[in-house]
Amino acid sequence: MRVGLINTYSTFNLGDAAIYSALARLIGGEQPVVATVQDVVPLSVPGISFVDALGPCDTYVSVGGDIFNNSREWLITKQFLINLRELRRHPSRTILFGQSLPRSCHGLSLRLLSRSLRRLAAVCVRDEESHRRLLQRGVPAQLSYDTAFALELEAPAQAQARELMTLQGLDPTSLALLSVRAFDSMYGHDNQRFLSQMAGLCRELVKAQLQPVVLIQSQAYGADNDLQVAAAIAAEVPQVAIFNPFTGPTGPWAHWQIAMAALSLARLVVGIRYHTTVLSLAAGRLPYNLYYSNKGRDLSERLELPGCNLKAFDPADQIATILASADRPFAVEPIREHVRRSFMAALAAAGPSHSPSMQP
Repeated sequence: MRVGLINTYSTFNLGDAAIYSALARLIGGEQPVVATVQDVVPLSVPGISFVDALGPCDTYVSVGGDIFNNSREWLITKQFLINLRELRRHPSRTILFGQSLPRSCHGLSLRLLSRSLRRLAAVCVRDEESHRRLLQRGVPAQLSYDTAFALELEAPAQAQARELMTLQGLDPTSLALLSVRAFDSMYGHDNQRFLSQMAGLCRELVKAQLQPVVLIQSQAYGADNDLQVAAAIAAEVPQVAIFNPFTGPTGPWAHWQIAMAALSLARLVVGIRYHTTVLSLAAGRLPYNLYYSNKGRDLSERLELPGCNLKAFDPADQIATILASADRPFAVEPIREHVRRSFMAALAAAGPSHSPSMQP
């Protein structure tokens, strides 16, 4: 069985790369999984072969997160139509798994998307709001969690991450790891206010005798690149360090594996980017979830995570709750098993011959 991933994005966003690897793991190591991305030279992602064109596949899996974000609210963007076209090529052999419907997808764009989704073999989303909206549009969608929950922490990757921290003079026992992002039309939040909030948070962490470290989760395109934001925060608060999984000796490990290992080692984690929270939870560690979209809010509500909406975040008010989240475990196995069962059911819906055996 040859499986093609469609509506893919970039290997330079660790969340997307983690999703690709998780799908390969769920499908099973003996099955070829192919994908195309916009990267000129894609980073290595375990289980995935990157090709110039997918070619014929037995099954197609629509992946990614908020790919149906229609940033021009009252019109239809070209990228939205391209993503929609991918769903329509082989609907009876296509499943959509682990995605969200951004709130910008409404009106005409939602009607077009719903019409396409009703033709697919299976649809499974990762947050309750998306699930509810699709059911209201007559799409028989299922509800699970993000695909990256299928991933597991690799002890050797953890040793590699610890070595990288040591090279930077970082002590995991006093390290507070937080992710950042720039905001644009895709996600509404004032960038200057965000910098002020993060600088304030870092100052509160320093007062608590913790080392604030910004995790670079994405070095992709446009606003989806964390380097400038991280540098601006470090300029405001000199005690801030930057941990970049894209640089330094990572050995045989993918960049997302190093990031996941670093999250498992840190004293505490503040997840602003969605997959900082997901990968921390998948590693068995409870983060403070500072969300800015329905997918992040869903994690807080369904998994009862400490955190709040970024719009309401005040570092001085929340620092006690953040500190209380340090060194707390999270029992991820029930969530991981839910994702496994949900994916296998979705894949089986594409035809009995398309259902691989479960990888242990």
